[in-house]
Amino acid sequence: MTQAAPTETAALLAENVHKRFGNFEVLKGISLEAKKGDVIAIIGGSGSGKSTFLRCVNMLEMPTSGSVAIHGEEIQMKTDGRGGQMPANRRQIERIRSRLGMVFQGFHLWQHMTVLQNVIEAP
Repeated sequence: MTQAAPTETAALLAENVHKRFGNFEVLKGISLEAKKGDVIAIIGGSGSGKSTFLRCVNMLEMPTSGSVAIHGEEIQMKTDGRGGQMPANRRQIERIRSRLGMVFQGFHLWQHMTVLQNVIEAP
């Protein structure tokens, strides 16, 4: 009898993520699973929701609905009273953010530093 290999916990698991700005739905049910070592490219035209999705993963922008888990820990959300979501536990968000890294577009980088130096400077 062979044993099944243990299932690897996803480094990032986003399920059915939606984001609305008023009546405009930017993200329409985005799901993504990334495991340790994965390299994933998110490609799309200007205004297609790439940055919005990444901001929702890091809770810099609150998804309207859906779920996000980092290293197997689902980010706890509650309704905000306006049809959206908000973090149920700010400390959880701060703790999870401390384990995530994100580099924004060029204007957020120090031009006089190398890529490695810019990443090291991240909070």
